Amino acid sequence: MPSNETIIHCPPALRAQWGYGLAQDWRRQYPDVFDADDLRLVKTQSNRHFPEWFAAIHLFHRDGVFSLVEKYGCANHLRKLAVWEALFSTTQRKTLDKICEDKNVQGPDLLAYAPDRSRRFFAEVKGPGDRLSSDQIATHRAIAKYSGIPVEIIHVRLHSSVVS
Repeated sequence: MPSNETIIHCPPALRAQWGYGLAQDWRRQYPDVFDADDLRLVKTQSNRHFPEWFAAIHLFHRDGVFSLVEKYGCANHLRKLAVWEALFSTTQRKTLDKICEDKNVQGPDLLAYAPDRSRRFFAEVKGPGDRLSSDQIATHRAIAKYSGIPVEIIHVRLHSSVVS
């Protein structure tokens, strides 16, 4: 496995709990990681986003970083947009947007950053059965090459012997 790939294990019973209630609990436990917009997305798309949330919590514990879960460059997600604009110059944001536009893919799932904003990286999260597309791979390579910002691939795997 390449050095920029990580596998994290999740108990199936925890995955089975996913929904608005668990998301509310995690929002309360990790207020600097998840916001009202994240919670709203879970409410409207309850069968999605679990791997991203689980990976964001993993990164918080592993690296002490906060994460923006998707939509970090969108104008209607004000808190995320403010962080995005604080972490990247206008030129950097345009470059990152252009890289994604060229392959017609969204940016990586998570934008992780230190609380003091001294470091940042992206993470693409793949849940059970998900695979990277060739366009995503090319985009991640271009992001690392042209911005110097790494993209970690995090695979969330269900594993019944994991203690929650």
